[in-house]
Amino acid sequence: MRTGVIVSYNSVIRCGVIKDGNKQKIRFYNEHPEVMFKVLDVVRFSIGFVDNALKAINIVPVVDKSGSKVSLAMLVN
Repeated sequence: MRTGVIVSYNSVIRCGVIKDGNKQKIRFYNEHPEVMFKVLDVVRFSIGFVDNALKAINIVPVVDKSGSKVSLAMLVN
């Protein structure tokens, strides 16, 4: 699995873009409406071929020891 940061996300249509460690931007669709993502959330994901394009699949939020989602938003003033 890869690790990346959500750089854009539309919660209405549940689509967004993840930037990975190689600075690549990868589109994704959130298949699970009960999982809420926000911009700057850190996530782990796999890459799959969906609709004739490479996309992030199996996206899961990274959590810390206390079970809270890890987000880079905490570092922004």
